[in-house]
Amino acid sequence: MTRLDVTTGATTVLVEQETGRVHVENEEQTLLDGHLGVRLADGTVVRPGDDDASLTTAVTLEAADGAADLTLTVTNEGDEPRRIQAFDLLDGTATFGPDDRVFEHGYQSWSPTATLGLDERFPPETERARPQMVDLAAPDDVRTSHGLTALTGERGTVTLGFLDHEAYLSRFEMDTDAEGTTQVRACCPADGVTLEPGESRASAPLRIDATRSLPDALAALAETIADRMDARVPERAPTGWCSWYHYFTEVTADDVRTNLDALDAWDADFDVVQLDDGYEVAFGDWRTLDEGFDDMRELREDVAAAGYTPGLWLAPFYVQADSDLAAAHPEWLLTRDGEPVDAGPRHGPMYALDTTHPGVERWLRETFETVVDEWGFDYLKLDFLYAAALPGDRTEDVTRATAYRHGLEVIREAVGETFVLGCGAPQFASVGLVDAMRVGPDTAPYWHRAGESASQPAHENAVRNVLNRQFTHRRLWLNDPDCQLVRSTTDLTSAERESFAALVALTGGTNVLSDALAEIDDAGRTLFERTLPPVTNGHVDGVGEREFPNRVVCERPADGAVAVAAFNWTDEPRTLRVDPRAHVDGTETLAWVTLASPTTDGEGDAETTPVVHDGVVERTVAPHGTVLVHCASRPAASRPVVLGARHLANAATQVRSVEWRDASLRVTLDAPAPMDLVVWTPDEWRRADTDAATTGETTIVTATPGENRFAFTTSD
Repeated sequence: MTRLDVTTGATTVLVEQETGRVHVENEEQTLLDGHLGVRLADGTVVRPGDDDASLTTAVTLEAADGAADLTLTVTNEGDEPRRIQAFDLLDGTATFGPDDRVFEHGYQSWSPTATLGLDERFPPETERARPQMVDLAAPDDVRTSHGLTALTGERGTVTLGFLDHEAYLSRFEMDTDAEGTTQVRACCPADGVTLEPGESRASAPLRIDATRSLPDALAALAETIADRMDARVPERAPTGWCSWYHYFTEVTADDVRTNLDALDAWDADFDVVQLDDGYEVAFGDWRTLDEGFDDMRELREDVAAAGYTPGLWLAPFYVQADSDLAAAHPEWLLTRDGEPVDAGPRHGPMYALDTTHPGVERWLRETFETVVDEWGFDYLKLDFLYAAALPGDRTEDVTRATAYRHGLEVIREAVGETFVLGCGAPQFASVGLVDAMRVGPDTAPYWHRAGESASQPAHENAVRNVLNRQFTHRRLWLNDPDCQLVRSTTDLTSAERESFAALVALTGGTNVLSDALAEIDDAGRTLFERTLPPVTNGHVDGVGEREFPNRVVCERPADGAVAVAAFNWTDEPRTLRVDPRAHVDGTETLAWVTLASPTTDGEGDAETTPVVHDGVVERTVAPHGTVLVHCASRPAASRPVVLGARHLANAATQVRSVEWRDASLRVTLDAPAPMDLVVWTPDEWRRADTDAATTGETTIVTATPGENRFAFTTSD
């Protein structure tokens, strides 16, 4: 029997050419066993070696640096068209059971992503919310993970992911029965597209990795996807203000101008001022302005004159049933059996556009030429994008992924290099067409609402996805964790506001505030200021081990210092422990607790003066709070050390170099404004400038952009 056989690292994959059997091992332990094949629209499954002479299959298996890439191609050798439903790259069983874990990746921005036990499930979506939150083409009686997944336990870890997402909204279907058997199907849905006589179609390559740890495998997958799909990753993550979470749909142009004046008075580091939902009369009628908006070009000019990039929200594929667009062009709507497809709730019945219809293509171009060229907006947040990928009858015979990407491609062509943030979007199918991507559900003015699913607006739900999708940041796009809310008039506790600020600061994604500035007190302004400017990246520890990873580390390459945020995601106070030796080189370390969420709102043990610790740090932290510690190595010879920064992420990207020479700390700062640094100052040392601020063992120095020299002297 002819077989393909690849062993690379600890991964071994065997494929029997005549039968289509696929077998995956990790150091001689069986992990997966099944078959591959092509499912037709009539329910027939064609496997290698089958007697259907009109359809032939070919298998490619290639080594890929510790992993194997598997591809299936089908060719129509007959005289009649055939309709292809799906490529199954693996359909069989896994040797993982209820005591093991699965990394489940959500379908779109708001769909939950985390590691769960194989005997656990996310709460089900309501029937009303299903069109928005789940892939309606996927079976609803099994677990579904989109684009990639991983199984992990005592046998090891096997990570599975598709490498290209231009043609297929790929998924993994899994079900663990009472006996502990887990069924797995790796599926590239072809959505019933026609394969003409003489035509061939290939699946996306399936990466099988039983060598790497889950975090490393996710990173490697993202890097390969980015390379294949020409990911767009801007150099700097934008900061800004957004109207949504205070004004919602009641916003007016005057509200924007009021906050422009407040931003000018505050003088913080904001890039973008973005108007959200509320300016349009209806979804679909984006160029017809609602009451409170007279001239979008004039509003745009006011924002630009204040020194900010003007931003605008719209949902290009999502249409109100009572909009003028739907009434004038029912032929543009995605349908099923002649009726518009339900696109999920918003303002009464909502529909989706058929992005393959020539009229829709023209309308998209005209709409975005108006927004970008006529109105002049330079930053776009595109929401509810999943609507273009809903199952339905389209003008063109293409897969849903192809239709979705075509709609985004038309927009990208119309807007050129304008910054585009995707939201409510099928994740991997968006690579190469967006600059940033919302990676979780909406935040909200509360932590959690009992009885709601994991995709609904809530700070807790946003946190889950931000932690578990960090592997996509600066590989596929810039991650967008959604907006910070720092005003004290919400239902969020101070601990919850602090933990989200720390998470945003240390992970390095977009950083947008969405409070009415008049409602933010001094503590809220200080908290937000300490998250600016954005760092490049941070690392989430614990992905694959638990639903809510509870530690984020941001390294400062200039000198090896780090910021370590330990989180208490439980509903009770907990004592958290940070050992600096786990994060910096050397056995002698220095640590400063820069943030510690109070155990009672408004009270607690947050340190207001820089106290240096030379060992393990322990703090009792409020529910949903954090202890944030800046750590550095203690040098062998006693001398001042840059330990921390007012910046929550320890100015990890902004401090570009640190050198001790001639009794001076020489610091190069790459930042738009001065930044305060905390310098550990041993007893025998002090600033040569006697007017410098000192507090116990520390000195606060203010570094300005460029090169800085801070001279110290000893008491000898």
